[in-house]
Amino acid sequence: MKLNVSKASKYLAILTIALFAKTTQAQSTTKDSSKVKTATITYSVSDMDCKTDSKMVETALYRKKGVKSVKTVNENITIIYQPDKVKPDELKSIIENTGTCEDPNAKVHKVKIKIQ
Repeated sequence: MKLNVSKASKYLAILTIALFAKTTQAQSTTKDSSKVKTATITYSVSDMDCKTDSKMVETALYRKKGVKSVKTVNENITIIYQPDKVKPDELKSIIENTGTCEDPNAKVHKVKIKIQ
């Protein structure tokens, strides 16, 4: 009987060490999102005549790495992004090169930075 208790104690010790190691590893790979720097820019965009046009532009922006949030209100687009991953000129270019619902290949959007 004493032999079985001894084996059980060893297994319990090994299991505890394995679980502790797994927990420590999981904690070390978690990123602290509060340290990620973001910036906000608002563009005034012409020729976004329908909701589909707005959604097409939003989708194109979300595909760019570093874009965290896109909010479209009428002809204004507010973007929260990581400046170390994407630049305002790249965002502007994405908007200008996104087509419309009538012509996906059209390049009709005119973009200006909106001063708030």
